[in-house]
Amino acid sequence: MRYLDRPSPLSKIPEFLSQIKPIEEVLSIPTWDAAGFVAARDVVMPHDYPPRPRAAYDGYAVNSAETPGEFTVVGSILVGQYREASVGRGEAYYVTVGAFLPEGADAVVPEEAVQRRGDKISVARRYNAYDNVDPPGAYAPKGAVLVKRGQVLTVFDVVALLDVGITKVKVYRRPKVAIFSTGDELIKPPIDPDEAAELVLRGKVVESTGSLVEWYIRNYMPYVELADRRVMGDDNEALRKAVEEALQRVDAVIITGGAGPSEIDHFYKLGFAGIRGFRMKPGRPTSVAFVNGKVVFGLSGYPISALHGAIRIVEPVMRRMANVTAGPGSGWVYATLAADVAGELAQFVRAKAEYRDGEIVATPLRTRHHSFTDPDASGILAIPPGGAKRGDKVLMLLYRDPRDLGRWFA
Repeated sequence: MRYLDRPSPLSKIPEFLSQIKPIEEVLSIPTWDAAGFVAARDVVMPHDYPPRPRAAYDGYAVNSAETPGEFTVVGSILVGQYREASVGRGEAYYVTVGAFLPEGADAVVPEEAVQRRGDKISVARRYNAYDNVDPPGAYAPKGAVLVKRGQVLTVFDVVALLDVGITKVKVYRRPKVAIFSTGDELIKPPIDPDEAAELVLRGKVVESTGSLVEWYIRNYMPYVELADRRVMGDDNEALRKAVEEALQRVDAVIITGGAGPSEIDHFYKLGFAGIRGFRMKPGRPTSVAFVNGKVVFGLSGYPISALHGAIRIVEPVMRRMANVTAGPGSGWVYATLAADVAGELAQFVRAKAEYRDGEIVATPLRTRHHSFTDPDASGILAIPPGGAKRGDKVLMLLYRDPRDLGRWFA
């Protein structure tokens, strides 16, 4: 069927999605290689972290019950050192940020807050237990879910998991995609720029549509593996052969060009049965079909139309195939604060982002530590000096996608 006959509403997509078989293959990979993969299991903390009190400030580890008072510095523990040490009455250890405290110490007095003479320090005021200290489980307690099944692991998740000692994760295999850019008029870079300019003036076109789709996949769909990329002519049978061969190795094929109701019209000539054309602008010729049990997409040869089709049609289908429930964020956005954030200094504050009434609303999350181990967080707020009030617009670095793609097809 040619798309001009009966272009379909976008509401047809959920029906198509229901027929997609999600990837079942699960891999166990090092955490440092996991960015872009989809978590196949909840990532659960197997232990408290830190497992024992840890310095959150450079200074002197002491027993808070003995402050204020005089202490003898009996040693030092630097970050990365693991020592079986303890403080006796009136003793202190010098510690750096991240170092585990010696037994018997439960507070850190900042280096600049003491008077030191030789191996003696004087602490002038009272300190409470866990002042300037990350207590056991402060970053993540045993049993806490750090990443939920179906979430795309971002670099922030990788940092958080490595920070607390999780070095392997279970992930789904990434679905493989091939992109075939078609058109007898296409010029495939690299080519001499002057020659390309002359050819364009003679009616040729430098291939860019497939490159734009590739860029979108690499930047916003990292859970997809781009396994093949070709520039081809308009020969239908050559394309049929290439698609059939590719579908033996990949999970989906994207064809750009030859989508309109012309003598080329790949979907029509090759008899691909599926949804032929959508009620969308631009990108009306966008099509999707099952071929040999795999998915084939047809996108316009015009870059903006193809990008619209990739976002509206390709992305939801591939998210379903990849088991994605929460994708990666899109970078810097403006968000509306759901609560006040007080403070004199400029701050980086983790927050949960949601779409409400057409805008991104950010709810600040209160945490004492500096890790990214908050599973509900979807980004970081850049709070200006002096703080910000509820309702203010502030910059937010999104690392979790708050979009509900289902609303697009309502």
